[in-house]
Amino acid sequence: MQLRNPFSLNTRNLFLYVYSCFLCRRSDRGLELHHIVGRDSNSAFNACPLCTVCHAIMKHTQEEERELFFIVFKFLFTEKYKPDENDYSFLKKYWDRLVTQEVVEYLNKI
Repeated sequence: MQLRNPFSLNTRNLFLYVYSCFLCRRSDRGLELHHIVGRDSNSAFNACPLCTVCHAIMKHTQEEERELFFIVFKFLFTEKYKPDENDYSFLKKYWDRLVTQEVVEYLNKI
């Protein structure tokens, strides 16, 4: 996986063994870690592995951000990820912007 964006080593390692794009699921393209809501946070919840094609077409709409956040949110819970202070800060700042009913329902199931 090509990891050019400035994420921490811990965040990068979470996605080290991801071999397909979280959006299109293709594995035959290079992968990059995408900042879901911009580069002001390197939280694992703000990182999404995307192929170079999907990464290039991101428009940073709220709908895109919510979709990617939900995918990453489920992945991190599946991986039993333990959030750190940086993650809590990110979630507090962007919770209302990113959380949909789908996320709430997912949380209620776990």
